[in-house]
Amino acid sequence: MRRTSDAPIPEEPAGFYIAPGALAASPAAPSRKMTLEWFDDAATIALDEPSNPLIDELFDEGALSVIYGDSNSGKTFVALDMAHAVATGRDWNGKRTRRGLVIYVAAEGGTRITRRIAALRRRYPNERPLFALVRFPIDLRSSDANLKELLSLIFGAEAKVDERCVWIIVDTLSRALAGGDENSPVDMGQIVKAADIIRSETGAHFSYVHHSGKDAARGARGHSLLRAATDTEIEVASGVIKATKQRDMECGAEFGFALVDEMLGDDASGRAIKSAVVEWSATPSAKGEKPKRPVPAGQRLLMTVVGEALDESGKDVRPAADWPIVRAVAEQHARSRYFDRIAAQPREGETKRQLFDRQRKSFERSLEAALRMKLLVAASIGEERFLWTS
Repeated sequence: MRRTSDAPIPEEPAGFYIAPGALAASPAAPSRKMTLEWFDDAATIALDEPSNPLIDELFDEGALSVIYGDSNSGKTFVALDMAHAVATGRDWNGKRTRRGLVIYVAAEGGTRITRRIAALRRRYPNERPLFALVRFPIDLRSSDANLKELLSLIFGAEAKVDERCVWIIVDTLSRALAGGDENSPVDMGQIVKAADIIRSETGAHFSYVHHSGKDAARGARGHSLLRAATDTEIEVASGVIKATKQRDMECGAEFGFALVDEMLGDDASGRAIKSAVVEWSATPSAKGEKPKRPVPAGQRLLMTVVGEALDESGKDVRPAADWPIVRAVAEQHARSRYFDRIAAQPREGETKRQLFDRQRKSFERSLEAALRMKLLVAASIGEERFLWTS
């Protein structure tokens, strides 16, 4: 069954969560020192130096990668599935993995990440992943304290499980930028620098989960400095993931996938609880299949905003006497969040009234389209109008 929507679960799966500050600080790993290697020496050892793939032909240990896609493309599901494969040592799409500790930083927090982890545990009940979750709005642009605290958590987790951390994933780059400008070389440079420090101190592979830019052909959103620094870039779009950049490996590998429902049980009120997991296919798409029309950016943003609002302030409501209880959010709450995400301040030369009109028109167009496509459902309850996912 294909994924329809996430629903809350009563509690987090045990053993997956590390709160910032929960582990005692361990001594920092020694930093690398600069050395000289002469030409002939470097050439001689080229074939003897071991290759250390994290996932064969895709990710190398200690490298930097970006996994990017539009909102609702499934990029977090994809990242979690890959992380689970590495944390358990199981093959991923027929490729060997290097088993080790994975730290997943969910900078956007919310309850959805724990549902997705619970779905993975249900799909792979006999696996014991070396996986720890940090739910915290981390600032890797301007806060040395956050960077040091994350390193402390990583070293503490390594000591706790007596395994080396091999992969650190931060989801998403936008949240880790903490209000910075993605198009600024200074701010993006700080984000890359933070990743480099973490890689240097831990030796682990580091990944950012990020959003697509307006022009999909140009890759992930923001300043080109990020792409220049990246060793591997993975695009997630329309049920396909593709390696769009590889510094030292063959580029262009593609894998098809679908998100399928994973039932987790019932909550206290008897409502079915579900999330989704990734199912992979050998071929990305059938030949001759017409490409899907891209979902407009405003509509993608609306679905993201509604999802976040459901996590933060959703409530159980019964739209009508003969309707089941649904998890919904007040339209006004979703509207306010949408307005802030469109633009918090007017453009140069734009009045506040013009900004409001731009925000309002974008929201109304996106909501009308989402209701027409049955991605969202709306109903008035009392004096408030509520929205929920269909």
